[in-house]
Amino acid sequence: MRLPALLLAGLLLAGCGGEGPIFRVEDQLYDWVTVPGAIDPASDRDPDIIGEGVSFRLSPGQRRSALRTGEDWRLGQARLLGFDIRADRAALGSGQVDISRLVRAGDPGSPIVSAQLDARNGVTVMGRNCIAAEDLSEWHRVEMRIRLSNADNGFLEVFCDRKPVWARTKLRTTVAQDCAETGGCVTRGTTPMGFEWQLGLMRDRSLSSPVSIQMKRLHHRLLIYVPNRAGNL
Repeated sequence: MRLPALLLAGLLLAGCGGEGPIFRVEDQLYDWVTVPGAIDPASDRDPDIIGEGVSFRLSPGQRRSALRTGEDWRLGQARLLGFDIRADRAALGSGQVDISRLVRAGDPGSPIVSAQLDARNGVTVMGRNCIAAEDLSEWHRVEMRIRLSNADNGFLEVFCDRKPVWARTKLRTTVAQDCAETGGCVTRGTTPMGFEWQLGLMRDRSLSSPVSIQMKRLHHRLLIYVPNRAGNL
């Protein structure tokens, strides 16, 4: 039993240094990205897999080009999900798009948290700057850690280039994050039928100008332990 204990201690110590998530992310595309069911059926245009990356493009009049995953995600689980993103600022058009949405399925079915992109503000999450517009030409990482909970005992953390930019504890993570029981929110705490993570280019209204981005290292995993907690930001 001594060797497994030492190995476990080494893993725990390795996870306690630095900032944000410390888990290795492979360069090659993970299997869930390339399976036929990964493409969001609501997409107007399929994402293009090129080498180790994925390109998302939309033309005027279109609203969505996205991948999806999360069919086996359950309440009580802690999850890490993220991606690297790069974009030509001149190719972002004039409108704002969602590049990531974590959505609850069921009644009601609604977004839990999303990340936005536009040529003026770059990438923003929860209204906070994540990647400045002038830095979009280089690769940057956006990650989120969440404990899926239907009571006020979950947590949600957002990291940009592995530095925390937004974090909350003791909240429901099955509803939009401006809604918590302890804050007087009256939204019913119904059990979600499931969860879905969508990423790419998404808008509720049609675009008036073309937009394109690139992503790589699209990843998600179930977490057994969560090092370097960010607390409340």
